[in-house]
Amino acid sequence: MTLSPSFRKLVLTLHVISTMVWLGSAAAYIPVAIYVLTNQDTEMIRSAIQIMSLVVNFVVVPVAFASLLTGVALSLGTRWGLFRQYWILIKLLLTAFAVSMLVAYSIELGHAASIAAQTTWSSTDVEILKAPIHITHPSGSVCIVLVATILSVYKPKGMTKFGWRKQMESNNKTDSTPFSRPRWLKRVGVAAIGAFLLFVTIMIVI
Repeated sequence: MTLSPSFRKLVLTLHVISTMVWLGSAAAYIPVAIYVLTNQDTEMIRSAIQIMSLVVNFVVVPVAFASLLTGVALSLGTRWGLFRQYWILIKLLLTAFAVSMLVAYSIELGHAASIAAQTTWSSTDVEILKAPIHITHPSGSVCIVLVATILSVYKPKGMTKFGWRKQMESNNKTDSTPFSRPRWLKRVGVAAIGAFLLFVTIMIVI
């Protein structure tokens, strides 16, 4: 199904807005998280955790889902398709991963908010409130959204094997032309593996 030009512009506008709000709210969230980890004032930590929970549940999570869904709609409703281009496939996987991690973090943050509402805290409660995940999660979201945005702007060329077959079928060509993956894909893969290993290392250390 192909979207009409007017409806496509509407979906694209919603996609851009939701993605930018996601990026902005996640970036603004980081200083608050740093404040919680470095502050010793109990009442300030309590208020900050509760604000963080509200922001994540009522701003970040909804716009993240909106970004994912509008992105899927744009891919399926245009000539790009969802699995035909590597840049779209990578963007989809990154966004889906970020959203899933965000949902998991929102659950943990809800637990931290319930602890913050208590009048007294144990040493374990303080560790939960000051857990490094309050920084690593939003930082990871910012990085992923930035990468996805860069892919959307540059749209690096390179069809998946599925997209290549579809193009052959639409052009009534045989499979005599060999399929080849773009050179940039290998570099992106190496960079992604390196970033993932770095993230895991940081999580273990802290």
